[in-house]
Amino acid sequence: MNQVFESLKTGQEALCLLFQVLRRIPDRKSWRWSDIFHFIVQMGMESLPIIALSTAFAGIVLTHQVAWHMNQALHDISMVPGFTGQFILRELGIAIPALLFVSKSGAAITAEVGTMKVTEQIDALRLLGIDPIHYLVFPRFIASILSSVSLTLVAIFMTLACSIGVSVFRYHFSWIEFLNALRHFVGPLDLLCAMVKGMVFSSVIPIISCTYGFRCQGGAEGVGNATTQSVVTSSLVIIGLDFLLTSFFLQWL
Repeated sequence: MNQVFESLKTGQEALCLLFQVLRRIPDRKSWRWSDIFHFIVQMGMESLPIIALSTAFAGIVLTHQVAWHMNQALHDISMVPGFTGQFILRELGIAIPALLFVSKSGAAITAEVGTMKVTEQIDALRLLGIDPIHYLVFPRFIASILSSVSLTLVAIFMTLACSIGVSVFRYHFSWIEFLNALRHFVGPLDLLCAMVKGMVFSSVIPIISCTYGFRCQGGAEGVGNATTQSVVTSSLVIIGLDFLLTSFFLQWL
């Protein structure tokens, strides 16, 4: 029962934090571009290698799986480009980067903010008249959105490129044939939906991470526990939002 109560309290605090961050968007003083660029490099550039590598292998595996199942069921693999392209643009190229971003950057945010909390650095900021949300959360929030959208584009490109490579070298498609088949299944609207999903996912990651960081207690052990809870919660929220957004897009778009 206590765990349910704590989860509800954490959710309430995360929503309040999100509302406070959104209120600061029109305030020009909140847009400290030096800090935002610093976090873009820290969160985005450092996450790029693992996301590119993971999505590349995901594209290879997906293409093999789709081709094998189509050959078994239909004895025809001509629709491999369309099905792989749709799945990459609507799910694979978005969910994998978001979950990896949680593990890499979300955990780092919680650990950093949590350490500042248990060492009373956040209390010191308040004593100096510095707003912790303005100083700690807002730059990470903006940097997370900009980084994650860029990483989503990179992930989609890498996954499609590897899918094209497998189709050309293993299943004897030409790359022009692949692209011609692909454009009959996907369009600009699919890319727009992918970007919307990426922005939504990236906006909740720093909010949840900072919420657990602000609630951190108990020294180094507390920082570790808060980081673990942050990663688990963010992953579950992303999966849930993915279901809701996919249902909405399929229903209305």
